[in-house]
Amino acid sequence: MTHFPGTNRKLPALMAANPVNYARIGKLSTAEALCAALHIMGFTSQARELLSPFGWCDTFFDLNKELLKEYARAENEESVVRIEMEYGLEKSDTDA
Repeated sequence: MTHFPGTNRKLPALMAANPVNYARIGKLSTAEALCAALHIMGFTSQARELLSPFGWCDTFFDLNKELLKEYARAENEESVVRIEMEYGLEKSDTDA
């Protein structure tokens, strides 16, 4: 695995709504990942607009409604980890 300098970041665990990986944790399409990042950062209308061309747009928000709200309120990495644990979404190092 290649390591890059700087602070490593990753999206918190969310469920995919795309038809290929429906309801699989952490298997988001690029559009879903960008949408999630926008939503978590407070750009909710832009997030919805980004996914609007996809027929599963509403499904993504339905599957992740509570998680997106909680992640948006999280103040630090520890809060995100706690949310993932509460929902049983923590991933092991062997998950791909």
